[in-house]
Amino acid sequence: MDWVKYFKEPIVKDPIAIVGSPGLRSIGEIVVDYLIEELKPKLIAELYSPHFPILYQTKPSYIPHPDLPGQAGILLKEGQIELPRIKIYLLNNPELLITKGYHANFYGQYEVANQVLDFFQEMGVKKMIVVAGYGKEGKEVCCAATDLELIKELKQYDIDIGYEGPFYGFSGLVFGLGILRNIKSICLFGKTQPNLEDLEYPDPKAAKAVLEKLRIILNLSIDLSKLDYKF
Repeated sequence: MDWVKYFKEPIVKDPIAIVGSPGLRSIGEIVVDYLIEELKPKLIAELYSPHFPILYQTKPSYIPHPDLPGQAGILLKEGQIELPRIKIYLLNNPELLITKGYHANFYGQYEVANQVLDFFQEMGVKKMIVVAGYGKEGKEVCCAATDLELIKELKQYDIDIGYEGPFYGFSGLVFGLGILRNIKSICLFGKTQPNLEDLEYPDPKAAKAVLEKLRIILNLSIDLSKLDYKF
């Protein structure tokens, strides 16, 4: 059974959820981590689940297998104990719920995604932006959306549809299940070259391209130059 720990009950009016998680070339994770580092949002909630492995038996982590649930455990960092979890941060201006995802095992994926969406609905989220990567030819950043009107809006930023295929893991499920909650959603995919030895090997260049579009769309004051020296 999943449970949410609240650090502070936020007061929000019309927040936009930003969702990213480890995935192809870790693009979604890099984008979310950089937003957290640069914008300094406040951690307001964490989601814990018995379905979160500390060690995945599958590679990449975002493609689970029913017979390989992973190993349970904790993280030890600088003498402190950490449980694997999803972290949700709040930025007040603009109002963003920046969500750092964590992949559940095969049997917990829907439960975890729905728990996050429950939280979004409690906070009044009506719009969501998911960030991820894709490994096919196309524009540096392409999109998918829950309706055609959103795609029309994105064309003004030189973003159009371009990827067709599966969208695995936490971010893909949150994006898809959001339709059932009437949350209007878009996904920004950064083009990357898959590293066959390690599909989650970071691609900061592709992440930066996504961040540049996100900065324009949300009118964020954020310096992206530091990303050039991170990896």
